[in-house]
Order: sequence, then C-alpha cells, then structure tokens
Amino acid sequence: MKLVRQQNGWTQSELAKKIGIKQATISNFENNPDNTTLTTFFKILQSLELSMTLCDTKNASPESTEQQDLEW
Repeated sequence: MKLVRQQNGWTQSELAKKIGIKQATISNFENNPDNTTLTTFFKILQSLELSMTLCDTKNASPESTEQQDLEW
C-alpha cells in the first residue's frame, strides 16, 4: 500500500488527512501492519481505491499460495 500511496504522489500526511486519521497511524501501518485495526486498514484500502480478495488456501498448491503472499 505504501507503493500505491507513493504512486499517487501522496505523503503520509496527505493520506491521513484524506481519511481523517493521524499521520503517525499511516506510518505505523506501513512499518508494522500487524498492529493496525481493521477499521484503519479498510479506510486506507478505500482511499487508495484498492480492494481485498479472500482466497481459499486450504486446498491450494504451495506455488499458488506463495504467489498470493507476493501480491499482498
């Protein structure tokens, strides 16, 4: 998501202002996404015009699972 933000020419501060959160929250998300709330995660997705796709990896081959991880 950091790459998409940068491709849009937005600073962390600009993105934060756009979605009504603090710049530090964007920084924390980009550096440690595991500590981000789902609400913040979806606000960032929406503002960057991204979507999330859920995939059944239970029966997936290791190669396809690896590709999904790369896309993430």
